[in-house]
Formats: sequence, C-alpha cells, structure tokens
Amino acid sequence: MDARDRQEDRMPANATVWNPSLKALHWLLFLVIAAAVICVLIAGGYERGDPAKGQFMFLHKSFGVTALLLMIAWVATRLGKGRPQPIGQSWQLRLAAVVHWALVALVLALPVAGLLMSQFAQQSVSVFGLFSIPVWLDEDKSVAKAIHTVHAGFAGPILIALVVLHTLGALWHHFIDRDGTLARMLPGKGR
Repeated sequence: MDARDRQEDRMPANATVWNPSLKALHWLLFLVIAAAVICVLIAGGYERGDPAKGQFMFLHKSFGVTALLLMIAWVATRLGKGRPQPIGQSWQLRLAAVVHWALVALVLALPVAGLLMSQFAQQSVSVFGLFSIPVWLDEDKSVAKAIHTVHAGFAGPILIALVVLHTLGALWHHFIDRDGTLARMLPGKGR
C-alpha cells in the first residue's frame, strides 16, 4: 500500500467534501491571520513608545501565536483526514499546491520568527494575557533586527500576497470555472 492509498483510506465517504474540522480550522486561520495583519498595520501608525502601539503589537503577537497553534492543528488534522480530490486543470493544480504549501510554511514560520525576534530582544510574549512565553535566549539585538527585516520586510508581505492569490484562485473557480471548489470549503452541510 503506497502513500496515496493510505491517504484515500482517510478521506470521507464523499471525496468532494472537506472534513468539517479542516473547514473550521481554515476559516479560523483566515480570521486570526487577518486580525494579526490588521493589528500590525494599525500599530505602524503609532510612534514608538505610544501605549496604543504596544497594545496593537500585544494583539499582533497573540494572534500570531494563535495562528501557529491553529496551523499545527490544521496540519495534524489534514495528515489524519486527507483531502477531497482537487478540481481543475493540471496547471491550476500545480499552482494551487505551491500556493497552499507556501501558505502553510509561512503561517508556521512567521510566528516562530516573531517569537525568536522577541527572544533575542529580551521580550517575553503574553498571549492574550492567558499565558506568557518567557525569555530563554541571550540578548542579541542584531539577530533580532535581522529577523525583523525578514519577518516584516519579506515574509509578511509574501504571506499577504499568497492569501490574495489563494482568494483569487477560489473566486476564479467559483465565477469562471463554476466547478464548486469554493462551495465545498464554505461552512454548512452538504457542500
């Protein structure tokens, strides 16, 4: 039995339907990532040292850690439940796979980078005031700055671009191809 046979064993009886847990995690991830992006964009409008900037960065970090935890849950669920048969032409399937796995990688990597940046800057990270991740690495401001450059200057904008591309792909399937790809990811029974 090869890997594809094992994956098919985990798929739902109707191979066109996403597992409800994966649907829920997908939409929760969207909301949490959107919140993290909005918070950091708002924080950028405040001067360093302004309490409002600090509050929005606190929320940005909290949503970032939440996205990391949700993505870990998504990956574990996806590996356990499989996925329905993809729909589309071969070029669409290849592009969708690249975008999809790049999104997964970035949603895992960006919060880890943010946590490392905080570690090297000697800042513990409170997650919505529920728990804190203490500092356990030595201070290294140059490493923190380098991570910030990659995190905010490259990886964050690439994540946003990939989310836009993913959304455009879903809309393309819905309005141009009219193949049900978007409908089967929407919440609700029988989709």
